[in-house]
Amino acid sequence: MKMNDRLSRFLSQYLLTPLVNEYVNITSHSAAVLVPIINHPHTPTLLFTQRSHQLRHHPGQVAFPGGKRDQTDSSLYETALRETYEEVGIPPQFIQKIGELPTVNSRSGHSVKPFLALVQPGFPLNPNSDEVAEVFEVPLEYLVETNNYASLPVGQPHAQRQVHFLPYGSHLIWGMTATILLHLPS
Repeated sequence: MKMNDRLSRFLSQYLLTPLVNEYVNITSHSAAVLVPIINHPHTPTLLFTQRSHQLRHHPGQVAFPGGKRDQTDSSLYETALRETYEEVGIPPQFIQKIGELPTVNSRSGHSVKPFLALVQPGFPLNPNSDEVAEVFEVPLEYLVETNNYASLPVGQPHAQRQVHFLPYGSHLIWGMTATILLHLPS
């Protein structure tokens, strides 16, 4: 798979960054997302979804394709692939797994495993309108620039946590999705 210099440098940095050896306990609260890098010839991008405003959980928020593990999924990576196909229509044959990013725990008790993947351009895009209001891409170079992020402390003083924000055009990427992005090598 041919890639531009920026993407080659990013992947080299990712491969040189030691992953935290973590044990993932797969439960009914396990979920997975795909962090899809679109291998455009000139500018690699990441693909995001804006969740439908009709959803009960996190309506209108920017997210990666993904969701809760089904009993039939043999792995969390399979969950990420299945959910990506269900949400935006990208078939698995367009997706090449690069690796994993650290697991992120949500406030609702879900454990979310992000999988970094390279996606060949030319894939069919068929967003599920019940789940996805919009699909958009952001240049990788913008996402790895930590100066583009802001953080705010939230919660009571004895239990404060940082919530990260990343504005891009008319979109605001925040919360768990921004936290996942901050684990990308710069």
